[in-house]
Amino acid sequence: MAEKFSTTLTWEGDVEIGRRLSALVPDDLVHKLEEIGDSSILTITVESDDLESLREIVDSLLMTFSDQDE
Repeated sequence: MAEKFSTTLTWEGDVEIGRRLSALVPDDLVHKLEEIGDSSILTITVESDDLESLREIVDSLLMTFSDQDE
């Protein structure tokens, strides 16, 4: 049986920032944006066959998001 690695990233905050972050998530990643009034919750599931690739994907997402969360 092949190994599978996964993690879930969750962000909560302003709905406008949530929409911007959601638009930056690559199409091949499962993600969901929930809007509740002026707030939103963005959940991203990252999966990979090896731990190194999982880390690289998460690092890339966090770098992409770093300038948007303001």
